[in-house]
Amino acid sequence: MTNSQTAPAIKRTPILTAEVSPSKTVDHVQVTRLDFKPGQITGRHMHPVPVIGYVESGVFLVKIEGQSQQRYTAGQAIYEPANTTIERYNNESSTEPAVLIAYYLAGAKDQILIKFCLRVRDLQMWRSR
Repeated sequence: MTNSQTAPAIKRTPILTAEVSPSKTVDHVQVTRLDFKPGQITGRHMHPVPVIGYVESGVFLVKIEGQSQQRYTAGQAIYEPANTTIERYNNESSTEPAVLIAYYLAGAKDQILIKFCLRVRDLQMWRSR
């Protein structure tokens, strides 16, 4: 390419803007690919760090504590606030897999990135086995 030629402009499309509250110092980002089988669910959980998920393929049903359930499709992003219960994070399809790319915004002292939440009834069922 000569100086008189210019590269075509790159199209930039904002996908998500999320306020990280409370604010935190992020010194590294862990990026993880999550492959969901058809109909797979995560169960109730929370993250001690903010997480941004990008739906690579499939459809997810997501219910974050204090919010209404949302449906996310390929190309959309999801913000999971730190220390907030994620009540549902399910692959909507019973026949197709789904893929999520998760970006964990972590600080120097953040070692654990996910905590599963057992309800009393879940614990009682587990103990009765």
